[in-house]
Amino acid sequence: MRNTIYLFLLLIVLSVTSCYDNNDEIGASLDYTEVEIHSDSSLCFTAKSDSLYSTLVNYAVNRAQYHMLGDIKIPKFGEVKSDYLTELRYIAAFDTNLVKSGMLDSMAITIKFLVNQTTGDNRAPMQVVAYQLNKTLSSQKADTVYTNVNPSDFCDFKIKLGEKVYTSTPSNVTADTVTVIVPISRDGLTSKEWAEDFFKLYKSFKEYPSDEQLINYLPGLYITNNYGGGAIVRVYTTTVDIYHRSYVYNVHGEVASVDGVKKEIKKTTPIFVSTNEVESVNHMSVDWAGEVTQLAENSNPILTTPLGYNVRITLPVNDIIKKFKETTSQPGVLGLLNSVTLNIPVYYTEDNAYEITPPPYLLLMRADGNIYVDNKVKHVTPDIFFYDRMLPDKTNFFLATYSSATRSYDFGNIQSYITNIIKNNPNNGEEDDYRTDSQMILIPVGISTDTEGEIKTVYPYLQAPKFAQIDSKNIDIRFIYSTIEY
Repeated sequence: MRNTIYLFLLLIVLSVTSCYDNNDEIGASLDYTEVEIHSDSSLCFTAKSDSLYSTLVNYAVNRAQYHMLGDIKIPKFGEVKSDYLTELRYIAAFDTNLVKSGMLDSMAITIKFLVNQTTGDNRAPMQVVAYQLNKTLSSQKADTVYTNVNPSDFCDFKIKLGEKVYTSTPSNVTADTVTVIVPISRDGLTSKEWAEDFFKLYKSFKEYPSDEQLINYLPGLYITNNYGGGAIVRVYTTTVDIYHRSYVYNVHGEVASVDGVKKEIKKTTPIFVSTNEVESVNHMSVDWAGEVTQLAENSNPILTTPLGYNVRITLPVNDIIKKFKETTSQPGVLGLLNSVTLNIPVYYTEDNAYEITPPPYLLLMRADGNIYVDNKVKHVTPDIFFYDRMLPDKTNFFLATYSSATRSYDFGNIQSYITNIIKNNPNNGEEDDYRTDSQMILIPVGISTDTEGEIKTVYPYLQAPKFAQIDSKNIDIRFIYSTIEY
């Protein structure tokens, strides 16, 4: 009889869960005039809890949404270095009726970055250098999506395409971007001769060429600095451009001329571009300052970016399930798990010259274990999550936004995580007190959204130095459940 009652209880839990997209409303359909509500916030962490500690990660799966370039030493934080490797997508379109051989002037790489996304001294002089990849990143895909990729495996440092001294100061006070133009040449060809060579190749195609037809012409680029430091910039556009002259059409669709002389204008035609549709990776390293490593070694849970420290947290999954079952398994009692909420505060960070604030988002997931999804069990680690471009589902993976007002990350209601474990038990938790389901990890992430605000991608946060120390003793985790006697 008791097993039948518990099965009925479980069906109630599951049916209510499935009827609501917003788990914060779970249990709203119950008649509370006859239901007793239980709230338990006794499950807490101490300031030096074994259930909360930092774990060092020196690399990340890099689904690069942005490319980072530069070298900066930040007092009491560390030294961050970054450059990037990228394949290219072909985008050129020449009107051969307007552009003729002999009108090609030069070829260059154009790098653009946002003024307000520079960390460090925007007046610091640096020199960028470009190398050509001798093979594509996707040819060794499994080895190249990590930030510890070895650039020498993909390019010959004896052969550089070009270099240019730059700063991240805009050309005028109203500009929001900085543009760095790097003239390039290769294979004994001058910049002009290379442009002519490409144009000749372009005209040889009877139809618009594909990326596959041009992949060997320029497999990709390695962009790095070989001089200077003091800043890291966030690159949002990298293109390979041809500078040339072009005739123009008049209103009749004919080549315009003045006094019998064809009218010419100067043009820039992008021929290759780095986009999110092609493989690319930030090559990064961080040498952490003693102050940071000492915090971690002294059992202070800290979060750092780029790379560095994530936080392992042991959620009291077994305690929640055990207490819920003990109460609701009494004779004549039915129960419903209404909510399990989690709020993680961080200590106040004083203003600093480098604007090192807490990471904007945190991902909460199992550190290593099975999940139940699409009616089957699947093994997932953080690397697999990012590599497979998975998304928060409010059942196995949860996302929280940092609030500067409350100085905390509010994950809201994670009740579906517990009910999914009760129903599907993907890690055989009853055999080891739900150890695998309890071992969670907090990872700083970035996100991209569509025009309607829906999350499209989640990736390790690599865009800027960030830091936060978790206030362990004030973590708020509580669960609410309802019981009714019959």
